[in-house]
Amino acid sequence: MSNDEFTGLITGSKSRRPGGTSWFRRLRKPWGLLFSLNDAGSIGNLQENFDIPAGTLLVYKPDYLYEFTAREDWDYIWFHFPLRSHMVGQLDYDEIMPGLGAMTFTGENLEKVTSALEEIDQLEHIRRPGWEALALLLVESVLQRFSYLQKYPNRLQHKRIEKAVAMLTSEKCGKISSVAAACGISEPMLYALFRQEMGCSPREYREQFLLRKSKTLLLNSTMGIDEIAEACGMCDRYYFSNRFKKLFGISPAAFRKSADS
Repeated sequence: MSNDEFTGLITGSKSRRPGGTSWFRRLRKPWGLLFSLNDAGSIGNLQENFDIPAGTLLVYKPDYLYEFTAREDWDYIWFHFPLRSHMVGQLDYDEIMPGLGAMTFTGENLEKVTSALEEIDQLEHIRRPGWEALALLLVESVLQRFSYLQKYPNRLQHKRIEKAVAMLTSEKCGKISSVAAACGISEPMLYALFRQEMGCSPREYREQFLLRKSKTLLLNSTMGIDEIAEACGMCDRYYFSNRFKKLFGISPAAFRKSADS
């Protein structure tokens, strides 16, 4: 039995613990996640214990002491990561014990979470320049899915909003009035239903989609800031930079520089 503490930046791996072993862990600064690949493990504190089914993601805050136990040979993926400022308001979950959230994924969500975490594991092992920036984006995508499904566990109630989402995330999205017309409702009704289902306006949703696209371009292309702003439908680089920084807490130029360092 060991007592492990971690205080650095993102780290982790795919691991196996032999059955019958247990260990304690308390994180000082970063947050932690653990994704169970089989149902051979559990987590607990001094008061209670929680069995972890296969496909379950645990998210745990710093400064809480947990005991992990492998009942049989336990396969899992784990990462410790810094919680950046733009994620503070997005990561919200019901605690199954102090500081600890859990969700068991199925179907398409299980496939996407497993794929993202396995990609992070590969990045962590190869460690090419800029790997941490991409790994952290993938971690945050998993956390956002985790938080989103806790808030909105059911599929969209309105087929019209499903169609609107598909149009808003397409390359050829037109004006919001055109989206509303294609969905067979008025523009004010689209705004009302969309905000009810998605928590933001259609215009905000489209902008956030384009800004997420710009992250990929900043990481994986040699396009200049002006070109990326134009590719994402922003009127100029200054407007693009302001909107990017408001959403992600960092300017596009600083984000690219941090990925290259």
